[in-house]
Amino acid sequence: MLIYLADLCYLHDWDNNQPLPLNVGYIAAYLLKSRPDVKVEIFKDPRTLTARIAQAPPDVLALSNYDWNANLNIPVVQYARRANAATVTVLGGPNFQADDEAWMQDFFAHRQDLDLYITGEGEWSFSRLIELLAEHQGDFSKVPLSQFPATFYRFDKARSQVLHNSALPVARLDLATVPSPYLTGLMDPFLEDPRLAPIIETNRGCPYSCTFCCWGQATQSKINQFPLEAVLKEIGYLAEHCKNPTAFLYIADGNFGILSRDQAIAKAIKQCSDEHSIPKRVFMYFAKNTNEAVLNIAETLKSITSMSMSKQTMNVKVLENIKRKNIPFEQYDVLRVECKRRGIDTFCELIYGLAGESYQSYVDGVIATVREGQFVTMYPQILLAGAESNAKEYRDEHGLRTAFRVIPRYVSSYGDIHSLEYEEIVVQTNDMSRDDFYRIRLFQFLVTLLSGGTFAEFARRLDASGIDYATLASFIAQDRDNWTPQWRALLDGFIQACKSELIEKDQVKHVFTAEDIKKTQAAELWLIPFHMAKLASTAEIVSDLKSYLTRTMERGVGGLLKSDALPEIKTTLDLAFEKLVCYARPIIPKTVVHEYDFDAWLGAPDNVALSTYRLKEPAPYRYYLDNDVATAFERAKAAAADITHAVYKVRTNIIGRLSDRVFCYQRSPMSETADNREASKAQRQEIHGAHATTAVRS
Repeated sequence: MLIYLADLCYLHDWDNNQPLPLNVGYIAAYLLKSRPDVKVEIFKDPRTLTARIAQAPPDVLALSNYDWNANLNIPVVQYARRANAATVTVLGGPNFQADDEAWMQDFFAHRQDLDLYITGEGEWSFSRLIELLAEHQGDFSKVPLSQFPATFYRFDKARSQVLHNSALPVARLDLATVPSPYLTGLMDPFLEDPRLAPIIETNRGCPYSCTFCCWGQATQSKINQFPLEAVLKEIGYLAEHCKNPTAFLYIADGNFGILSRDQAIAKAIKQCSDEHSIPKRVFMYFAKNTNEAVLNIAETLKSITSMSMSKQTMNVKVLENIKRKNIPFEQYDVLRVECKRRGIDTFCELIYGLAGESYQSYVDGVIATVREGQFVTMYPQILLAGAESNAKEYRDEHGLRTAFRVIPRYVSSYGDIHSLEYEEIVVQTNDMSRDDFYRIRLFQFLVTLLSGGTFAEFARRLDASGIDYATLASFIAQDRDNWTPQWRALLDGFIQACKSELIEKDQVKHVFTAEDIKKTQAAELWLIPFHMAKLASTAEIVSDLKSYLTRTMERGVGGLLKSDALPEIKTTLDLAFEKLVCYARPIIPKTVVHEYDFDAWLGAPDNVALSTYRLKEPAPYRYYLDNDVATAFERAKAAAADITHAVYKVRTNIIGRLSDRVFCYQRSPMSETADNREASKAQRQEIHGAHATTAVRS
């Protein structure tokens, strides 16, 4: 029996961070342990898979299914069925609304060539499918419903109904019985692929039941563990075999740090990073309720990852609606201070569009979190099949209204395969109007702009005057009458783009043409990066923004700002516009003279005044664009329609907060006089020494 297993994705030359197909690797390893007689091949690239199908159609084609490849799977399944009508086609994964008959009917209606959907952990269920096929000469239509495990869902076209047998429940998998796809060599071809990043899974399950998440659906919440010895061996194996140039690593656990043994795993990862430079960066979800053990792990890995201090909302009522319980709010400040003391970079995710969250409560939550010193990332609520919030009853109870938008990273044509993916986002609830949704989007853009490295000194000096950057963003969003013309045009254009990107359900497609893909790829899909690029590539907007912010400071930010703070605030605002890269002008290093040691001040405790870091004499600093960014811009400019699209392309090819480097000049002292050097050193020692004494006393 020939079996093709695939976790398909949209591969791009510029993208080196797609995870390799570990999920189907586990299924293959488990199957081959009991059925060494079958032949299994694993795929990630849809082009490689379709070429192989054309050459040798499989007996079974099984694809993992999630929001990032749900539409891509459809033409691939069709392709396999055209190549061999007898091929058994299977999808599997947590994105399946098994409690909603109408949803399942619609799902199978768009997948006419699909034979079976498998939910839950896939290893045992898929192996059972192969056993049943072997018993019935490879003809799945002959397998009686009474032999279906409860994880099987099939659509009977003749009777137009979903077939499911709940009488044969499937037990949780003993993960010690699952061979490692790495240590068995199954992942070797993918470790050699520079486009793919390794991913490890140390445990399965999530003890929480957040309504917006389907993580626990496959594993019924309880956490099961892979053997520690195998996990540690896998980490060493990755270091020896991985060819990914970014040396990026994903950890697939839902709550890393929730188990005491996770500290040993973290130390092994850090040792690998130190000795082999793999990984250089780690993406993980830390345990939801941060404690001392999680802090120790974050400290171990602080040079290669940031710590998420999970909240999702600051609204107590919303927490009840989404079945989530955060640690006490007052404990967050203690944790933040401790993280800063240990040098741990932290961030917090807040979701808008949750049940019970209004515009004002969401903005207030962002402001409160920023005031705690947290970097905030803001997301809309995405409805996932398999999650409680996607159920009709939940939608109706909380008035969830949704729209769709294209996921920018997931749009491509591969020969005759044309596909793109959507995400379904909440744009209205009982407590948030659609207009409120657009207001939050504008607030999100402004927070993103003001929280970046360009405005670091400005934001810190404002904060010393009792105004955080999120409060300023909220003020700007409501200050439209005073927006300067070019700045107004940028923000109005952003709001209009937020409206235009939304697609109503009746306009959602599952089948695409080459022209559809070409048209979509030409659009500016990442709206915040695009409008940031538009700002950074238009000298008139830069000038207008500076004028607007200067006037806003002079007006006292609606009475929030005292006039005695204005001179230093204007100094830091002028600095921000020295740092902001304007691509409409020549991108060459420049010299800027400072009267303050801004870098030392940014590294000082929060309560230290800027005046403490005034230099004895002004000093020159070199401002420059990182070489890789400058090179990428020149390359993009040669191919793009205009400067804005060139900057946009550079920005969208750089992941995470490091994207600041696209919009913000780097800074280094050109030279230091002995007096300035000694004065600065003495100031730092005195201030940090006093801060340390205060910390011990408290």
